[in-house]
Amino acid sequence: MLGVHRTNQWHQHGASVQTDSRRWDDRRNCESSQKRMAIVEVDITIIGAGAAGLSATAEAVKLGARVALVDDNQHPGGQYFRQPAPKNFTFASLASDRDRQRFEILVNALDSPLVDYRPGATVWDIHDPLTIGVADGQRSGRIQSSAIVIAAGARDHVYPFPGWTLPGVITAGGSQNLIKGMGVIPAGPIVVAGNGPLLLVAAASLVSVGAEVAVVVEASNRSWNIVRHAGELIYGGSNLRLAVKYLRTLRKARIPVLRGYGVIAANGGDSLNSVEIAPIDSNGKFIRSQVRQIAAKTMVIGTGLTPSLELPRLLGLEEVSMPLRGGPNVLTNEKMMSSTRGVFVAGDGSSIGGVELSLVEGRIAGINAAVHADITVSKSAKATLTRDFTAHKRLCRFRSGLESVFMTKVDWYDLITPETIICRCEDVTLSELEKYKAKGLTTPLQLKAATRTGMGRCQGRNCLASLAAVTKSGSRDKEPNGEMPRTRPPARPILLSELLHEQLAPPELPEDPHLPRKRE
Repeated sequence: MLGVHRTNQWHQHGASVQTDSRRWDDRRNCESSQKRMAIVEVDITIIGAGAAGLSATAEAVKLGARVALVDDNQHPGGQYFRQPAPKNFTFASLASDRDRQRFEILVNALDSPLVDYRPGATVWDIHDPLTIGVADGQRSGRIQSSAIVIAAGARDHVYPFPGWTLPGVITAGGSQNLIKGMGVIPAGPIVVAGNGPLLLVAAASLVSVGAEVAVVVEASNRSWNIVRHAGELIYGGSNLRLAVKYLRTLRKARIPVLRGYGVIAANGGDSLNSVEIAPIDSNGKFIRSQVRQIAAKTMVIGTGLTPSLELPRLLGLEEVSMPLRGGPNVLTNEKMMSSTRGVFVAGDGSSIGGVELSLVEGRIAGINAAVHADITVSKSAKATLTRDFTAHKRLCRFRSGLESVFMTKVDWYDLITPETIICRCEDVTLSELEKYKAKGLTTPLQLKAATRTGMGRCQGRNCLASLAAVTKSGSRDKEPNGEMPRTRPPARPILLSELLHEQLAPPELPEDPHLPRKRE
């Protein structure tokens, strides 16, 4: 949550981002009143206005590139630099002075006449590698460019367990959104549970705003790994300092941290009232004979992030399996270019790495996208690339060390019972899936067609990984058998009315319309 003070534009702690929002809205209204074209042409299209997208935009604009920046949030910043509505400020900003200054520098690029910034717009299709379909009210249509930077960010990776859909059970990312974007403090007592560094961030943020955190439950019990991997962790720089700050926050508030434990169930009727936890043995199994029950009105569950891959998969970009980084990651080279020329992927939307890595990858992608668009690169941009290549290697070493510290073998899918909901949008349980498996429908694609799993509002973003896991015979946490449902447009839900605003070129018809169309 960053309230950046800008004269007559941005104000801190509840003054407002309204002036900038109005300016961007005025730009949109002005342009929508003009004659709309079927295709808007720019040098670079950047998808996502988070840390990676903003840094890519800033570098591209410095080089004189015409940029279309499309983001489905109403305000720039993404998760880390999230901007709340002014009425939602209820407590002091969690952002440091350094982060506020960094965000102000990044967001200045949006004032450039070279930037066509589209907040609240959804990229629903990529028709070819360099043309996207945008749902943006009266400005809906296509944007064509010489290069594309996908910086779509990540989402929480949640494993189903009994009670995970109860009101009061939220993800670590969800708790951050409540605090940063809405100024809402979740009801206490709160149990923060899961695995990974995001758990520490969520717990410390809750404590900082006065939330009643009862306990932090961390699955990893490898604190000794910190010493073992100190040689990699020292490359973390500001990340390492933040981790120490979060630990001090929890220690000062005397928040107990249970290591080597995990949540096995959430209990309640209309809402959450308690959480059951159990220790995890060396084989990753939960020791159910040692279950403990903790009273809670809110549970924050964080088992890591996974890249948002809807758009990369529409393009068929090559992926690589990285279990410690959210599963499938987009394969990129040192320039952040994917397996498709002209398409760059940066930040957590490529591989989970945090804000510092996202900022570096955004700059690398922005400059190299400009190069691909035949824009002359200045000496200062080349110097920036040199520094960022070095920084990228350093931050990747830190990431590897952090993964080793939190790495733990847990059979999360062992928690699923026949009554556990797998697809919350369509209310599909494991028993329903097993019923169709007994009839011979054993692949994720077949089960999706039979039960509508993955066909709800989230379009499978939350459940397809679990569906793939439970369709595997034997151990459910292995790679799935059979064909996976393929990604198809729309990548995100959109209104049909928005498509009606899109102006398409008339079809090419033969001179005699009664004759069949020519085929190439």
